Amino acid sequence: MKHFINFTMFIFCLNFSLVQAQEHKIQSSESCKDCHQDIYQQWVKSRHANATPSKNILFAKLYQKSQQDTEGQTKLYCIRCHAPVSMVNGDVDLKQEITNEGVTCDICHTTKELTKEPQHWPLIFSEEDTKFGPSKKLESIDHKLAYSNLFEGDKLCSGCHGGMIDVPEMQSCGDLTICDTFAEWEQSQFSESKSGCQECHSAHSFDGAYSEEVLQQAVDLNIEVNEFGGKLNLNINITNSGAKHLLPTGTPARLIFIKVLAYDQAGKVIWSNFNTNPMKEDPYGVFHVVFANSSGQVPAFPWIAAKIVKDTRLKPDETRKLIYKFPADNVEKIEAKLFYRLAPSPLLDKFEITDEYLKKSYLMAEVTKKLN
Repeated sequence: MKHFINFTMFIFCLNFSLVQAQEHKIQSSESCKDCHQDIYQQWVKSRHANATPSKNILFAKLYQKSQQDTEGQTKLYCIRCHAPVSMVNGDVDLKQEITNEGVTCDICHTTKELTKEPQHWPLIFSEEDTKFGPSKKLESIDHKLAYSNLFEGDKLCSGCHGGMIDVPEMQSCGDLTICDTFAEWEQSQFSESKSGCQECHSAHSFDGAYSEEVLQQAVDLNIEVNEFGGKLNLNINITNSGAKHLLPTGTPARLIFIKVLAYDQAGKVIWSNFNTNPMKEDPYGVFHVVFANSSGQVPAFPWIAAKIVKDTRLKPDETRKLIYKFPADNVEKIEAKLFYRLAPSPLLDKFEITDEYLKKSYLMAEVTKKLN
C-alpha cells in the first residue's frame, strides 16, 4: 500500500510539471535533417537517438524488470532521460513516434537553462522555441537562434548524467547514486580547469563506451617482468589517462577486465590469470561496481540495492597496479590485454539477449613482452 501511495504522489507531482511543460512543443529531428544533414547523420547513429526501449534491448529488459520489482515506481525515473520528450508531451507510455526519438535535437537545443533542483525535471525550455547552440555567428531563415554557454561546458549534460538520485516519494536506487558521470568529473582535478564533457564528447555522435576508438584513448597499459626464485613477478600498471570520470562510468552493468597470458616458445599458452570467468577467477583484475540488497544478496539490481559492496572502477588519472606471480619455466612471451564489456555475460544470458554488440569484449589496450 505504501508503494502505491508513494507512486501516486509522484505521478501527481510529475503530471503537474507535465501540464506546465506542454506549452513547449518538441519538434521532430526530421525537421532538422534537411539543413543539418551531417549533424543529423551523426546523431541518428548515436546512443542518444537509440536510448529508448524500442531501440535499446538491454535498457528495455532492465526497464521492464525494474518496474516489476518496484510496482512501477521506476517507470518515470528511468524514462525521463531515456525518452525525455515524454516529460514534455505526457507520453510516458512511449506511444508517439517523436517520443521514441530518444534524446532528440530539440531536447538540448531549446533548453535555455537548468533548474537548481535536478531531482525534478531539470530542463527549462525557451518560451519562443529559440534554438540554442555554441556558435555566436547566428544566421538562420527557419528559426530563431541564440548563443548559450550551456553548450561550451558541462551543465547541459548534467541534466541526465548527474544529480539524478533524490526523486521525491520515489524508489529509484535506494540512497545510492548511480550513473552520475557529472559528479565523477566534478570531483576530479579536471573540473578545476573547466575541462568539461564536451571537450571529449563534442560531436553529435557523442562517442563514448560504444566507440572502440574512444575506449582505446582512455587508458595506458604497461607491464614489468622480473624473475626471482624460479618465478616471474609481473607488475601491470593501468592508468585512467584519457577519461575525466570513472572507468567504467554510466550504467553499473559495464565492466573492464584484464586478460594475461604466458606463452612458451611454440606459442602455446602455459599460464593465464583466468580461463572462463574473470569475476570469479581473478576479481582483482575486474573494474566495476557491485551492489547488495537489504538482505545482503550479491549482486543486486540498482533499483533494489541497499549498499555498494565493491567499487573498483578507476578514478580519473588513477594508476592501478596488479601483481601476478607464476612459474618462469619455458615462458617466452607475456601478453596483457584490457577489455571493456557493456554488460556481463550472466546478465545477458538472464534476459536472453543475443545481440553480438553487447556480447562482445572490446579491446582497450594491449602490451606484449618478450623474455630473453
